[in-house]
Amino acid sequence: MKLDILLPLKFNHPFTYQSDLNVKLKKGDYVVVPFRNKKITGVVWDLDPKVPSNIKIKKIISNLDIPAMSISNLNFIKKFSHYNLTSLGMVFKLFLYTKGLDSCHKKFNFEQFIIKNFNNKKLNKIQQQSIKSINKYFSFNDYSTTLLHGITGSGKTLVYFHYIKEAIEKGYQVLVLLPEIALTKQISDRFKEFIGHEPATWHSGIKDKDKKIIWNGIVQNKIHLVLGARSSIFLPFQNLKLIIVDEEHDSSYKQDEGVIYNARDMSILKASMEKIPIFLISATPSVESFYNAKKNKYQYIPILERYKNIELAKTKIVNLISSPPLKGKFISESIITELKNLVEKKNQILFFLNRRGYSTYIICYQCNERLICPNCSIGLVYHQENNQALCHYCDFKTNLKRKCLDKKDCKFSFYGLGVEKIFEEVKSIFPEKKIQIFSSDVMHGKTKSNDIINEIEKGDIPILVGTQLISKGFHFPYLNCIVVINSDTNFLGSDIRASEKNFQLLQQLSGRAGRESNNAIVYLQTNDPKNKILRSLSKADVNEFYKEELDFRKNANLPPFSKLISIIVSGANRFAVEKVCRNLKGSFIIQDGIRIYGPVTAPIFRIRNKFRMRLLIKYDGKLSPQDFLMKWIDKNQTEANIKLEVDVDPINFL
Repeated sequence: MKLDILLPLKFNHPFTYQSDLNVKLKKGDYVVVPFRNKKITGVVWDLDPKVPSNIKIKKIISNLDIPAMSISNLNFIKKFSHYNLTSLGMVFKLFLYTKGLDSCHKKFNFEQFIIKNFNNKKLNKIQQQSIKSINKYFSFNDYSTTLLHGITGSGKTLVYFHYIKEAIEKGYQVLVLLPEIALTKQISDRFKEFIGHEPATWHSGIKDKDKKIIWNGIVQNKIHLVLGARSSIFLPFQNLKLIIVDEEHDSSYKQDEGVIYNARDMSILKASMEKIPIFLISATPSVESFYNAKKNKYQYIPILERYKNIELAKTKIVNLISSPPLKGKFISESIITELKNLVEKKNQILFFLNRRGYSTYIICYQCNERLICPNCSIGLVYHQENNQALCHYCDFKTNLKRKCLDKKDCKFSFYGLGVEKIFEEVKSIFPEKKIQIFSSDVMHGKTKSNDIINEIEKGDIPILVGTQLISKGFHFPYLNCIVVINSDTNFLGSDIRASEKNFQLLQQLSGRAGRESNNAIVYLQTNDPKNKILRSLSKADVNEFYKEELDFRKNANLPPFSKLISIIVSGANRFAVEKVCRNLKGSFIIQDGIRIYGPVTAPIFRIRNKFRMRLLIKYDGKLSPQDFLMKWIDKNQTEANIKLEVDVDPINFL
C-alpha cells in the first residue's frame, strides 16, 4: 500500500512511501521513514496516491503506537500553512515534540495534575450577568468567539473560571493561552487557588522531564487543563472543547522567527475548525478584535466595574513644559512632595520607564564617535550595574575601552535614559527606602524572581523602578501610585500601531495601581498634554480611544479596513539583498485590490550581521491572495545565502 507521508522538513508537499507493515495505516498515524540516510518521524497525510510506475519508492520502517493526529488537525496544518504562506512540513514540525513521542511507552504519574475539586469564589452581579449573557449562545459543541472586555481588576478571570469548571466537570480538555512573560508564579498561584494544585504549564522554561509528563497526560486525555504560551496550540489534545486567550492584545502572541504566525489568530482558526468556543480576554483589546466585536463577528461582553467596587486609579497629567524637573533630572519637582507623602503613608510607588539599562547613547567627546554594535546598526546601551555596554538585539557585550584618535582610551559621555538612571535619581529622593529595579535584566532565575515578587506582595519593598515587564498581569496589593517617566516615548517611529501599543501599555500599567484600595493615582509625565491617548486615559474612556483610532485607520485604509503582509529579505551581502528585493518588486503583477510598496531598508538595517530590507503588500480584506503570492514567491527563489521571510498581519515593523 502506498501512502503520502508529511515530514517535518521545509517542503510544501508530502513524500510517497510503501507500507508493508502488518498494521493498516490511516490518515494521521505517526510513522518512521527513511529520508536521505536518516530516520524521520512523519504523519500519514494521504492514502493511495498516484505515483508513476518507474519511480522507486522507499518503505516505511515502523509505525508509532500512539493516538493518531486528528483529521481536524491535519486540516488545520493545511489552512495554517496556506494563510501564513509557509511550508506544510514546517507547520507539522510545530506539532512534533519528539521527546514526547519517544517517551509514549513509559508509565507516568499524572496525579499532580488531576483536578478533583474547585474552590468557587462568589461572583458579583456584573459577573453573574456576564455569564447569563454568554449562556444565551454558548455551547461546547459550537464555534463562537467571545471578546470579554473587562477593565483591569474587574474579575474577568472569575468569569472564564466558570466555563473552565463546567468543561472539566464534563470530562473535556481546556487550553488557557497566556503571553509567556505573564506565565508567572502569580498566575500559577491564582489557578492553584481555583483548582487546589499547580496547573500543568507549557512554555520554553519548562524542563523536558516535566514536558514529557504533560505531553503524555494530554495525549492520554488524563490532563484536562493546560496553561500555555503560544506553542501550546500544537499540543496533542484528544478532547479539546474550550480555548481561552488571556491578554489577547499582547504582541508576544506573534512568533516572529522561524514559522511566523499569530497564536491568537491561529487559535481562533483552530476553534472554528474544531467547532468549539474561544474566549478572547483583555482590558485593552486589539483594535482588530474590538472592531470585529462591534461588527458582530465576535460576541462582545463588557465588564466596566472593578471587582468589590474598588475605584480605578485617578490619572493626573504632569506637564513637563510648565512643571519641568531640575536640570539633569527626570522627575517633575511638582510631584515629589506628593510622592514622599504617599510613601510615608505606606503606599508602594512604581516609577515606570520602558528602557533597560542606564544610558541609551554612549559617545566619546574627543573623537565624537558613538559606541555602536559591531553586528547591528544600533547603538549600545550602557548598563551601570555590570559596567558594560550591551546590544539589546544580538546580546553583544563589551567593556568601555576603545582606542581614540590619539591612541589613548576614549572618554565616554552618557546620554539618553534607562531604568538604572531613574533608580539613581529615585535613590537620591528616598535615600532611606528600599528600592527594587523590576526589569528582565534583574528578574531572571526562577528563585530570585519569586523572592522579589513575594517581597513586593508583602509590601516589604516600598519603591519599584520598572520596565514593561511589570505591566504583565501582576497583582501587587500595596501598589497605589505609578509615575510614568515619559508617556510620549512610544508615539514616535514608523509603526502604524504605535498609538494602540502605547495606549494598551499605559492602560495596563494604570491597572496595576489600586487593586485592593481606593485613592490610587497614576502620574503621566508628558511634553504633549493634549495628546488624544493621554486624554482618553485621564477620562478613563477607552471607547473614545477606539473610536478615534478606528476613524484614523479607516481614513488611512489601514487594518482592520485592509490587510498587510510584510516580505523581509536579509543576508550578509547588502547588494545581494537589494538585488533580490528589486527582482521581487519587478516581477510583481499588480492585481485589483492588491498593492506592493517598497523595497525600503528596515528601520534597523543590520541585525546579527544580516542586512535587512522590506516590502509591504496591502490588500482588500475580502480577498485571499495567498495562492497568487505563493506562486510569486516560488518564482523568485532566492540564493542560498539570502533569507526571505513572510509575515502575514505584521505587528513588528522593525
